Amino acid sequence: MKEQKIREELMQCRELMTDVFQSGLTGLPESLKDRCRREETFVRQYGMEWLADRIEELTELLEKQRHLIGGENAEEVVGLFCRIITYLEEGIRLSGLEEAGIRISQREWEQE
Repeated sequence: MKEQKIREELMQCRELMTDVFQSGLTGLPESLKDRCRREETFVRQYGMEWLADRIEELTELLEKQRHLIGGENAEEVVGLFCRIITYLEEGIRLSGLEEAGIRISQREWEQE
């Protein structure tokens, strides 16, 4: 079921963003950078271009952040991070509702 796969991918991205947040939003360890690149590829394959572009942008900002003194782009990083989290939470919520609607309509057909 496509909706379930998309929801799972959104949840994977949310887990990744949790790990990115826990890393301090001041840089990006190599392992997280690799995960960001993989997730960017996966969500792009599912047609979520906006999310893929934002993950790419966040990855680049965090890479730059590693080389700055005093977190000069911290406000930009936090703003982008919050937009990504909002997108993920809303996407997970909507995909859950869509999946529930599909299940309900399938049950209605089975009962008739």
